Amino acid sequence: MAKPAKPTTKIQTSFKIGAVSRITNIPIDTLRIWERRYSVVVPIRSNNSDRLYRNDDINRLTLLKMLVDRGHSIGAIAPLENKKLIERLEIHDQNKIRIKSDDTKKTVRVVVIGEVLSLQLEHFDIAESNFSFTGLYRNETDFTANNKDDAIDILILECPAIQGDHIRHISELFKNSGAKQLMLIYGFTNSAAKKILRKTDFTYLQAPITIEYLKTEVTNLISEKIIIDDLQPGFDLDSKAPLRTYSNNELIKLSSASATIKCECPQHLSSMILKLIQFEIYSSECASRFKKDADLHILLGNLTGHARSIMEQALEKVIEAESVNI
Repeated sequence: MAKPAKPTTKIQTSFKIGAVSRITNIPIDTLRIWERRYSVVVPIRSNNSDRLYRNDDINRLTLLKMLVDRGHSIGAIAPLENKKLIERLEIHDQNKIRIKSDDTKKTVRVVVIGEVLSLQLEHFDIAESNFSFTGLYRNETDFTANNKDDAIDILILECPAIQGDHIRHISELFKNSGAKQLMLIYGFTNSAAKKILRKTDFTYLQAPITIEYLKTEVTNLISEKIIIDDLQPGFDLDSKAPLRTYSNNELIKLSSASATIKCECPQHLSSMILKLIQFEIYSSECASRFKKDADLHILLGNLTGHARSIMEQALEKVIEAESVNI
């Protein structure tokens, strides 16, 4: 008589925290903060007290990381079930696709000022789906006299040399052009001028550059603009403000964290959040004391709560970047 087959047991693969960090691209310190503060997953412990993560834990951490990378606050999404996380991710990606498709329908208008560059571009048949050169001018005088384009997206300015005292004039030209972004193509500059340029939002490249390289840089600049627009925080100010992320004790601890790290942002941000919390409480008390203006004070308190939530998200970013323990 054959022996009955032994029941099969499903072996659950487990991973140590270092491996999970590499798989999910979440720093080890961030994993610990997420677990301690938000209980995003509950890893099992080995005989040596090492954290061991299961496949389900890694799946959940991956979902959370994807949403955080898209601008969501970990404090807001940590309590959600995986199904809800997936729904948010699908909605976000659908909106992202829509934003990009809407943006590409509108061809980005690029204007060039510069003798060498404008001559080069005149001899190239450049057909790009997302941008077009709508104006080529030999110099600033030519541009000022003949430009009729009042909707320039990117202004490309060729400068043989850039000195520190030139940048104010360049900024004025950019402002008067009405362009949204400025790309500088320069021949020579110095460290003093570069120091000033680093404080601006200008893109600057050293000549000579090929037309293909220029096209790539313009495309990159357009892509950055789409990404930045997509990551702008969006919320309904009429909705109820989010619940607090930090307790008073945590904020006070974070205020003193600057003593152990070089960055003083935790102290400044904690102080601002505490002040906003105080105004939320103050507005609530005013609403109950003064019935005539109750609606106004309720509105002020709620708007302050939204501001507090934004600052809490900023503080979370600092905590993760500086590996601050609370």
